[in-house]
Amino acid sequence: MVGWLSLGSRPHWLVAGIIFLCVGAHRASAATGLEQGWDNPPLQAKARTYWWWLNGNVTRESITRDLEGMKARGFGGAVIMDAGGAEQDGNDPVPHGPDFMSPAWRELYKHTLHEADRLGLEISLNIQSGWNLGGPVVKPEDAAKKLTWSETHINGPARFAKPLAEPPKRDGFYRDLFVLAYPVRAGQKDHPPIENWEYKAMDKSLGSSAPDTSVLLKDVPATPGEEDARAADVVDLSPKLAPDGTLTWDVPQGEWGILRFGWTIGDHSYVSTASDGWQGYALDVLDPGAFHRYWDAVVEPLITDAGPMAGKTLKNLHTDSWEVEAINWTPTLREEFEKRRGYDLLPFLPAIAGKIIDDRAKTNRFLFDFRRTLGDLAVAHHYVPFRDGAHRHGMLIHPESGGPHASPIDAQQCLGQDDIPMSEFWAWSPRHRVGDPNRFFVKQPASAAHTYGHPICFAEGFTNIGLHWQESLWDNLKPSFDKALTEGLNVLVWHAFVCSPREMGLPGQQYFAGTHFNPNTTWFEKSGPFIAYINRCQWMLQQGKFVADACCYYGNNVPNFAQLRSSDPAHLGPGYDYDVITADAIIDRLSVRDGRLVLPDGMSYRVLVLPDQRAISLPVLRKVKQLVEAGATILGPRPLEATGLTNYPASDAEVKQLADDLWGIQPLAASRTNNAAAANTPKQIRTVGAGRVVTGLTTRDFLLQDGIHPDFDFSCTSKDADVSYIHRRDGDADIYFDANRATHDETLRCTFRVAGKAPELWDAVSGHHDFASACSESDGRTTVPLELPPCGSMLVVFRTPASAHPSRGERNTPPFTPRQELTGPWTVSFDPKLGGPAQATFDHLESWTARPEPGIRFYSGTATYHRTFDLAPDLRAGTPQLWLDLGGVRELAEVRLNGKSLGVVWSPPFRVDLTPGLKPEGNELEIDVVNFWPNRIIGDASLPPEKRITRTNIRKLTQETPLIESGLLGPVRLMEQGRE
Repeated sequence: MVGWLSLGSRPHWLVAGIIFLCVGAHRASAATGLEQGWDNPPLQAKARTYWWWLNGNVTRESITRDLEGMKARGFGGAVIMDAGGAEQDGNDPVPHGPDFMSPAWRELYKHTLHEADRLGLEISLNIQSGWNLGGPVVKPEDAAKKLTWSETHINGPARFAKPLAEPPKRDGFYRDLFVLAYPVRAGQKDHPPIENWEYKAMDKSLGSSAPDTSVLLKDVPATPGEEDARAADVVDLSPKLAPDGTLTWDVPQGEWGILRFGWTIGDHSYVSTASDGWQGYALDVLDPGAFHRYWDAVVEPLITDAGPMAGKTLKNLHTDSWEVEAINWTPTLREEFEKRRGYDLLPFLPAIAGKIIDDRAKTNRFLFDFRRTLGDLAVAHHYVPFRDGAHRHGMLIHPESGGPHASPIDAQQCLGQDDIPMSEFWAWSPRHRVGDPNRFFVKQPASAAHTYGHPICFAEGFTNIGLHWQESLWDNLKPSFDKALTEGLNVLVWHAFVCSPREMGLPGQQYFAGTHFNPNTTWFEKSGPFIAYINRCQWMLQQGKFVADACCYYGNNVPNFAQLRSSDPAHLGPGYDYDVITADAIIDRLSVRDGRLVLPDGMSYRVLVLPDQRAISLPVLRKVKQLVEAGATILGPRPLEATGLTNYPASDAEVKQLADDLWGIQPLAASRTNNAAAANTPKQIRTVGAGRVVTGLTTRDFLLQDGIHPDFDFSCTSKDADVSYIHRRDGDADIYFDANRATHDETLRCTFRVAGKAPELWDAVSGHHDFASACSESDGRTTVPLELPPCGSMLVVFRTPASAHPSRGERNTPPFTPRQELTGPWTVSFDPKLGGPAQATFDHLESWTARPEPGIRFYSGTATYHRTFDLAPDLRAGTPQLWLDLGGVRELAEVRLNGKSLGVVWSPPFRVDLTPGLKPEGNELEIDVVNFWPNRIIGDASLPPEKRITRTNIRKLTQETPLIESGLLGPVRLMEQGRE
């Protein structure tokens, strides 16, 4: 297979499809394959992890230990992330290991590949140390660039022969580009500048977190005579500039403005968070030569080191967040601009310095074209060569190519070039990225996966700043993961698994951010069930195709980002779902079949929703007309003009004609500003060809009017319900994932847009699945009662005829009735090596932090609760099904009864089935309870270094940090499972 994949002529979608052939192989026998993958998820369904080689401080022994731990816990592989950053946020640095790309580093890398190959794990390689691709091999000429300028005013007629002021520069680097002159109009008055012109020129960045960039499409109203110059009057004086900066020119009559343009290093054009020895410039992603020079110097040697494991064990290449932000120049930009836009940018270049050229509208159109060209070059000159270079070696790429910082990119178009679109989501933190819009960036890579034909969507997950080993499983990590699943994630890349050599102590060296998880973690040995939950969910949500009613064109602005699902640009409201789609995916991939919009890979939608924007890409509108005539339904306001200046004004005339054809010839109800819909737009469903054009209705209202119920709906009595879902379809099987993010029980009546099939309930926590006992069908939909625990979730699967499994009851969760409480005393054993007493007596259950003994109050690790018990007399007769309910647990527990493990519990209800091993008398009960590291580190903070048990570079846990509730909190009760 690898040799076949290496054929450069293979299209990238075919290569990705071949590599992920195993994703679809199970579909030939869906009835058994679904269960097989659930019980034993295959490699492609298993979680990955960012494997941090912190400052390069790793050893062969720690590499092997980590990889063996990953394999044992259920991970499918790791992303080698050599990077720094230990010392950020007030923490200590860690020792420096071998420099990235040094002979010693490459020997560790080759050892990693051999060990991963032995264990059957897949490795991805971050092709640098840190992120913002670059390093010491990148010369200033190849660095990411920004335009810079100085302005001089002179009067003529006169002979001018003086040095022009050198524009501002960074790091001492400046290279001249152009000198442009324009006549200053007599009597010109002050005027408002182009609104947000620094952002529109990509001279400044709008910031991080996938910002709403529609502000770049707005401006204040124009006023007559406000222009600074006409493009036809701009004079190119570049040949008259001497190397020393002296301009020699016979100045014509009047006042002239002189702009000296050049380039310098971009504001953020540096490698971020590199290990020692790999600091340097971030390369110019707009320049294919810069990328190829980096590839030849760094990537190709590392692929050669992999030998036959390239494409087999070394499966993917990666780059992390692109955070260079504002860049706006590359050596070929003028030529590329004219080739792509059809006119010369030079007469309009003063707009980059804030000037109005010709008029306000044309200046904004030029700036749109300028940014669009930057975005096109980022794709064509960086991500396409990156993908093609990997494919030549039978490998794939999964860079975080969609930002989320506001670099000059069409984020989803970049992600579409990935074989595995990837972004990130963050765990909850009390002080950083607060709120879902700042935490979840998954909808966009998921949409890229769906609309560009990729079966897998990765996301770096559980990132956070502010918590250190303090992220609880059931009410932070689980609901964060569940939310990401409903946004479209189907493979988690855990951030971060830091490689920490034994000599660094316990818990050892850690990155300043992320959810710390490695063999030094207190709960690592008992983490398998949590990872199994992740893998089961991922297996199920890799089946078939995502189900969405709408695809939403998000325009071709640059920068451009899709936000989280609830931003709802299609105005669907709850219960419907959508994908975002790019201009090139509409033009090149979208067609119509039986009235539905379809993509070559099987995705389909009921409607295409256009953005509420004044201007539209003319090629997109041409394609929209074709789609409508072929039977598609298009929903959105009538566009008024074309984007950009290409073929202007003929382009606007064609937009008007196409709009007349689609929306009809009619006067607008009111004028429209740059980004606002027409006021009081009349409701209209207009037949055009075999299709329809809908205006004046929200997508939700239209679907309801068209008889399309929500795909998912629920009712409950809770006022603060927070339930989300996602739906996939694999042949005749419908798979829904429903998640309760509230920290209390939710009793729901969930309605699914499925009829004639029996619902099955698949619990990814326990691994149990069976047909629902209770359901009802009405109006083409099926309602299923669900009782979800705090932060609980359930997969509901429809694939079997309903007649084979009729409803048998009123509820799907049997009641649990308390029958006997196990009170104190409890004998609790702690690990003296971790500072605890060998044994203590708890007369009643309480948090370890409430105890007076320092060895218990500050204890971190595993403690074993032990007691014997007899069944109450009324439970000894008959054979009731009894469960042990632990009540509250912080953080997870393993239960053993009469020497046999009954499993690990990590989420409510903390409950295990006792029935198989229960005796009437003399039952030996042992409960291993594990908390996390903070309490011990907090306790050690008050001790001299030589008396501390822990050793780590993390300094954010101090004597003032509150202790975390820990231990078995109870009440511990025997519960009888009822029958219906």
